[in-house]
Parts: sequence; structure tokens; C-alpha cells
Amino acid sequence: MTTTDPTQATRFPRPTRGPAATPLLAALLLATGLHTQGAQAEPCRAIASVQQSGVSANNNAAGGHLNQHIFGATPPQGSSQATKTLFSSVEEYKGFWNNYLDPKKYTGNAVNCSGNSARQKVTVYSVLKKDRIGGFNCTAADAQGRCTTKTASQYSNVQLDFEVVGGQWILLTAYPTN
Repeated sequence: MTTTDPTQATRFPRPTRGPAATPLLAALLLATGLHTQGAQAEPCRAIASVQQSGVSANNNAAGGHLNQHIFGATPPQGSSQATKTLFSSVEEYKGFWNNYLDPKKYTGNAVNCSGNSARQKVTVYSVLKKDRIGGFNCTAADAQGRCTTKTASQYSNVQLDFEVVGGQWILLTAYPTN
């Protein structure tokens, strides 16, 4: 027969998890960078800084290169429209963008912004209710990067890229594609 030393349990108590474990775990997750904004993600198109940077006139200053893909717009310094696909005009792009922002006009799943970047390819039909959008393939550009030689084309999709720049979500770029 064996006997149990009654002092054994008091000398080596079992660790218990109390209410302090939850805040401690949360602090560890935050400190190690394991916390993400995924639970707080929202549609990119609903973010004010994305909406503002989606305006062609604001995009270069916001850190985007949207104007690299709009015929008649000046791309950011150091970039060129050569070899790029282009919306046919600022007005054509603006019509697309405004419809994409409107949940009553674009009823598809708008991509959520989480992490540092997000991408979405949408059909022209889902946004504009027409099969294709006219645009250009740029083959040459001037010293300011503006397209000087182009070929007309029709596109069935638009690629939208969103990114965190300077601590804010922006529309990095949008361009017509097939």
C-alpha cells in the first residue's frame, strides 16, 4: 500500500487560468503582429480615402497611378502610359467609378480592404450594364508619359487595385482588361 504525502499538492500547485489569461493572450497577439484587421474589414469602396483617391484629379497626389491608365490624363512623374491599357477619357472612367461606388448600380460583391492591399476584377456589364467599354492600347508616349500613339480596343473587365499608402487606403489604380 502506498501513501500520499499531503504536502505534495501544496508544494507544487497546479497552474490555473483565470480572467488574466484573456488580456495577456490579446497583448501577446498584438505584440507579435498576429492581430489583423480582417474582422474589421469593410468594402474598399465604402472608405472615404478610397472614394477621394478614386477621383482622377486627386489620385497622383494620393500616391496612386490611376492616371497612367486614362487617355488625356497626366500620369504620375516618372511613369508612362506607353504599353498600358487606357480608359478612353477621364469622363469614361468617371462614369465607371461612380457606378462602381453606388451599391444600387454595382450590386456585386465589392472587395473588402484588409491587410495592406486588395484586388478586384469586375465585369464591365456588372457595373455599366453593357458588355464592353471602349479604350486604348497605348504604344508610345511623350516625355511627360502621356500617350501619343494608340490603338482602339474594347474591354470586358476592369481591374481595381487598392493599397495602403501613407497610412490610408487608396485606389492605387484601375485599368480596362479582358
